[in-house]
Amino acid sequence: ATRSAADLSEDERRLLQGFIDTHESGDVEAAAAMIRDDIRVTMPPNPWLYEGRAAIMALMQGAIGPDRPGDWLLVPTRANRMPAAASYLRARGDTLFRAFKLDVLRVQDGLIAEITTFDARLFGEFGLPLTLEGRGAR
Repeated sequence: ATRSAADLSEDERRLLQGFIDTHESGDVEAAAAMIRDDIRVTMPPNPWLYEGRAAIMALMQGAIGPDRPGDWLLVPTRANRMPAAASYLRARGDTLFRAFKLDVLRVQDGLIAEITTFDARLFGEFGLPLTLEGRGAR
């Protein structure tokens, strides 16, 4: 079973839901309002490191903005006692949402301070399916 997000703080729950909503709707500006100026994004085991609002905005534009690679469907969960979202992508022309990434959020002072992104290999450890049938395209 998916780990519950019930044990999260009010800020963590609010930011996790906002993270999910902005990914699914493609609202880059709303996503930007939820992050700290000194945000940090890492993607282990890759050595990539994105630091600061400008770097993250460019990343978000490509991931959830108008040129995004398809439709997102996110499932709330948690990892290491922190809020997390399992992201499924339905690429253009595909009929299924496929496991894509797991984002673990570190919240500080009511904003997202850090995102650690893992690939879909961890979905099984979280009891998450590798594909989902989803809602219609947005």
